[in-house]
Amino acid sequence: MLGHWEKAVNNFGGDALKSEEFVRGMSAATAATANMQANTHQVMERVLAAANLPSRADFDDLARRVAGIEATLARIEAKLGSGGPDPAKPRPSRSRKPPSKAS
Repeated sequence: MLGHWEKAVNNFGGDALKSEEFVRGMSAATAATANMQANTHQVMERVLAAANLPSRADFDDLARRVAGIEATLARIEAKLGSGGPDPAKPRPSRSRKPPSKAS
């Protein structure tokens, strides 16, 4: 019974996909959805701008800028080395004493 129902649904769906009316209806629905998403995006940008809040595009731009700064810092650190003191390099002795206070 399940196999017969599955075949019937597949045949009906295949026939519907071949009809010109279905194709036009789906095209119109797709266009309407895309238009609605674009309008919603524009309205949200205006609302966020009016509330002085960053939009998604602002966050994306900021993330790109931070990633660029981090990459630059990584290159600088790589050129400078590990950033800490080099244990192989001799360090000066700390034998100097502060001057004594004369009374």
